[in-house]
Amino acid sequence: TQFTYFQQCGGVDLDLVPAELTYGLERLAAFLQVKDSVYDIDWTPQVKYGDVRFEDELQYSVYNFEMADIDTLWKLFGLHEGEAQRLLGLYAKHTEKPRFPLLPTYDHVLKCSNLFNTLDARGAISVTERVGVIARVRKLAVGVAEAWMDQHAEVGA
Repeated sequence: TQFTYFQQCGGVDLDLVPAELTYGLERLAAFLQVKDSVYDIDWTPQVKYGDVRFEDELQYSVYNFEMADIDTLWKLFGLHEGEAQRLLGLYAKHTEKPRFPLLPTYDHVLKCSNLFNTLDARGAISVTERVGVIARVRKLAVGVAEAWMDQHAEVGA
């Protein structure tokens, strides 16, 4: 179980501090169904959770921990980081801010975050590098959050 209190979101101070309680749905279902393994949870009367999700878990684990190509992941990280930076740069000059595609910009930030996690799982990020890469992703996220606040102030939302 994890409690997280958000005093900021995207580098923006929040007036109200929301809290998040993280407890996996699978763990709750296993508890409620009195199962020792999430793979034994009843998905339907004839189908177990493991029947539905085990293959996904196996294949993504093999990819993330054993087979993901580190050079390719870094290239993808650079491409998505570059595209997010490009879009944020365009936003500053864009005359029709309410129409600007900030959600696709945020998608590129999320892809950077996911690629960071995969690189980390592959052991491709040193302890020293880790701080810098996290800062790069955070800078993009803050940029999108600031642009989002600006965009929605313009439309009066």
